[in-house]
Amino acid sequence: NLDLNLPDGAKAIAWCSNSLGVGFRKEYCIIKTQTGKLIELFPTGKNQDPLVSGLPEEKLALGKDEMTVIVNADGKPTQKHATMWSEPPLVMEYYHPYLIAILPSLVEIRSIEPKVLVQTIQLPHPKYLALGRSVFVASSNAIWRLVAKPLSLQIEQFMSSSQFELSLRLAEMIDDDDEKKFECLYDIQFKFALHLFTKHRFEESLRIFARLDTGPIEVIGLFPALLPKSHTKQYDYRVPVLAGAELEKGYLALIEYLMEKRNLQKKSTGNDSDVDLASYQRDLSEIIDTTLLKCYVEVKESLVGPLLKHPDNNCHLQESERTLIKAEKWSDLVLLYSSKREHAKALKLLIEKAHQKSGSLSGHTRTVEYLQNLGPDYLDLIFEYSKWILKAHQFDGLKIFTVRNEDPRSEVGPLPVEKVVKFLKEVNKEIAIKYLVGKLDFLTRVVTWFCSQEHVIHEWRYKTPDLHNELILLYLFEIQENRFVEDYREQLMSFLENSESYKAATLIRRFPPDFRHERALLSEN
Repeated sequence: NLDLNLPDGAKAIAWCSNSLGVGFRKEYCIIKTQTGKLIELFPTGKNQDPLVSGLPEEKLALGKDEMTVIVNADGKPTQKHATMWSEPPLVMEYYHPYLIAILPSLVEIRSIEPKVLVQTIQLPHPKYLALGRSVFVASSNAIWRLVAKPLSLQIEQFMSSSQFELSLRLAEMIDDDDEKKFECLYDIQFKFALHLFTKHRFEESLRIFARLDTGPIEVIGLFPALLPKSHTKQYDYRVPVLAGAELEKGYLALIEYLMEKRNLQKKSTGNDSDVDLASYQRDLSEIIDTTLLKCYVEVKESLVGPLLKHPDNNCHLQESERTLIKAEKWSDLVLLYSSKREHAKALKLLIEKAHQKSGSLSGHTRTVEYLQNLGPDYLDLIFEYSKWILKAHQFDGLKIFTVRNEDPRSEVGPLPVEKVVKFLKEVNKEIAIKYLVGKLDFLTRVVTWFCSQEHVIHEWRYKTPDLHNELILLYLFEIQENRFVEDYREQLMSFLENSESYKAATLIRRFPPDFRHERALLSEN
């Protein structure tokens, strides 16, 4: 046993774990009962006897003037702000979950966290306070018994005055079965989230909605014009009208909420054998991604492109299309069309914007890049939308067919060379020759070679006799038309000498007698 020596007479005392909270005439102290160590805290206040009351969770309530400070067993404050009374209390006690204090002319009841004035009771000259199954207040000549209302009635009353945090704490005390308690807690939290939303405290509101696992459609519906008409509904509660800076603030919170839902949904899909549930999940994914797109357009433009480029984006085509057109996000609209394999729409838009003097899609470069990323399944589209570029910008137009997609993730396959040659011959035979031999600069008549070799024949290792024959006949046609005879004559001779894949017997009868050297080479083969 340890004797505790006190520096002064104790006027108030309460246990707190292995410590004593002691109020002396002028100050409060904590005394460690196992060691006798005394920890000085703070003065008791002006002309006031000390007030000490034990609390749950190893805490103490200490009175100082109009304040009550909550400390732990080491005397450290546990709350940022003290509980404030209307006047300095004469007596104070804890009656779960409230602090009750006698003031000179009334009784005040307050909650500790959150700090709410629960009730004031006017009584003539109250002086004493005693606790049991009820609360007893006494004056010099009267005693009053205070009885707490049932928790359900208290919760109802606090809910009506929007005291949701206090209502939640009271609901945790309900002894009903788990299902009823869960329903009560859910209802309070849902209404609390709505209340925070109406106060434009969006982040706090949506965190509660996420914790409650509230459906994204219901949450999105709180914002104006985000849901498609097929999913809009009338709510049983008032939805605030948002605009301007507050709406942007709400969008930012909604983005965070939707990204969390999106990530959770991606983890949960893929193994569902329930057809109806799988269909619902697809619809929900579409709504989430489309809403994210709409929010990004308003407050995070830089994220629109990455969302549309993501291989698993589920943005609804028509809804997203309307959003991007309204915002004049033409580059992003091309990405949308591409992600939905609406290549004809994308190419029509690219051509429309290519002829404008300014803008992100001005010029032919984006069209070339787009066509380079289309594989053989879209050959008709490539031919249709490359014609204008080939005619106006031959060098860049040829890149559509000669420059391959260098993205290692791309599944774009090579184009069928024979069909490409046939198409290019119809546009311009010289372009067909350029495609086959890799001549770079038609306009300046400078002969440049891709890797110093014929582009298709050598670089791509094509050994098809028909293709070699086609190139030889194209040379012959151009020479006979007197176009760059010297260049083409030299190239033709070199090709006849080095190629082993052409069919000489088929070709020799196509060469006139004045092509003696060429006919001689063909005869040798």
